[in-house]
Amino acid sequence: MQNDLKIERCVAVIGSMTRAMRAQSLLATSAIRTEVIKADSSRTGHGCAYAIAFPCYQKENVKRILQNVGIRIRSFYGERV
Repeated sequence: MQNDLKIERCVAVIGSMTRAMRAQSLLATSAIRTEVIKADSSRTGHGCAYAIAFPCYQKENVKRILQNVGIRIRSFYGERV
């Protein structure tokens, strides 16, 4: 039987810890719960980077909100929880 776990958590790679924390604060004002995490370097292709994790159903809202305030998202990836 194959793994039936679904991708439930999306990760937006932001870059610096400061920007990730700013993104978290901005998203909290829109009632989007996030967690600042260290991004998986095997997925980023860069060295150390920080990211925000959030429910995948909020992905479009996260993209829109962060784009509106000028926070660049380097990439997205999903995680199984």
